[in-house]
Amino acid sequence: MSAASSFVWQVPTRAVCGAGALHGLGPETAALGGVVAAVVDVRAAQLPPAADALAVLAAHGVPPVAVHEVAGPPTLESVRELAAALGRSGADAVLALGGGSTMDAAKAAALAATNPGLLDDPRWAAHGVVDLDAPGDERARPGLPTLLVPSTAATGSELNGVAALRNAGRKRLLVSGLLAPSTAIVDPALTAALPAARLAEGGVETLCRIVCPYLASGAALGTTDALAEALAAHCLRAVAAACGAPASDASRPARADLAWLVSVSATQLPGLGREPWGHVLWYLQDAVADLAGTAKGPAMAALLPAYLAEAAAGGVGARWGTPGRLARLARALAPELGPDAHADLPAALARRLEEWNLPADLSGLGLDGAAVGRAAADTHRAWGRTGLLDGVGRGELAGFYHRARRFPGATVTPAGGSAPGRSPDTPAIREGR
Repeated sequence: MSAASSFVWQVPTRAVCGAGALHGLGPETAALGGVVAAVVDVRAAQLPPAADALAVLAAHGVPPVAVHEVAGPPTLESVRELAAALGRSGADAVLALGGGSTMDAAKAAALAATNPGLLDDPRWAAHGVVDLDAPGDERARPGLPTLLVPSTAATGSELNGVAALRNAGRKRLLVSGLLAPSTAIVDPALTAALPAARLAEGGVETLCRIVCPYLASGAALGTTDALAEALAAHCLRAVAAACGAPASDASRPARADLAWLVSVSATQLPGLGREPWGHVLWYLQDAVADLAGTAKGPAMAALLPAYLAEAAAGGVGARWGTPGRLARLARALAPELGPDAHADLPAALARRLEEWNLPADLSGLGLDGAAVGRAAADTHRAWGRTGLLDGVGRGELAGFYHRARRFPGATVTPAGGSAPGRSPDTPAIREGR
């Protein structure tokens, strides 16, 4: 994807992508409904490209919108309030602009607006995942049409059927094909103001969405494997290029590539035929991000080398990957990471993470032994019955986290220094998914 390219891909979301895609916000919004409610992240809406696009909606026949500002991770209660507000406004479509938290809140509220009992489902008080498409469930009604505009290079919420909400202090994943947005607009102009560290975090999240299902696969799938390998290598290349000069015109093609890689990985296209809950690092990072007070990207980066080493050793009953799969991935990534990747992919990737100022083990996030033990307990309690963590004991999780705390070859942050992934003058920015 180059800076000048743009195209539409129905997946089933209508995806309008490329430089200048935001110019189509007016007609794309008008096509969805007559009364549009906007759910926006305040900071994202102040970006000049976003502000300009929102300002001209009326010129395309979109009446003044009711704007609902969001801040922080969505909760069951905040989504309930947003759904009620949508009902009072008479909205027949929802426009969301922001990061994962904003888009997740909008998707969940749009579905809850037409399914009054959705947020009272008893599964919200149980473990992990609220799957509305589970066999035997009464089929939910379609939600209000949604148009999502991501302002970050990470989440992929604009093209998937998942929303993360908190209930009683714990995260839950709401899953349904009905959550898939009607339209997504992906424009690299919205990531032009992101610092290199944020672009790198998004790239790591995207890389993990690609390689985790790949490694955990029990069998080779020719086309799917080839696609995942190519996308993983291209992801490393795009992040390196985008981080070189993130705000410059020279980095625009790389930012465009990264924006599209985020969206493609979110559709699960690189994992077709794989375990649907095979993104193990999402579950493993959740408690780590909470305890460290950081976003998902640094938490995944801090766990990734140890996770790859687990696959190299055939650990955790080979549930998370096998040496054979890791060796194949190493061959695919060696052109980007160097020949050392063949001999030790975890170490080669750890070095690359540190070049991007991201942590390569849990010590880089400042977690001590007690915090690591707590992360294992929290992960087992919240996600121990989910996907590839189903059947993994608390002791196995604790062993993995402790190995991830001091990964060989990772740089240990000096006492009083700043942790990788967070510069001394930049506060951590929480992303709620």
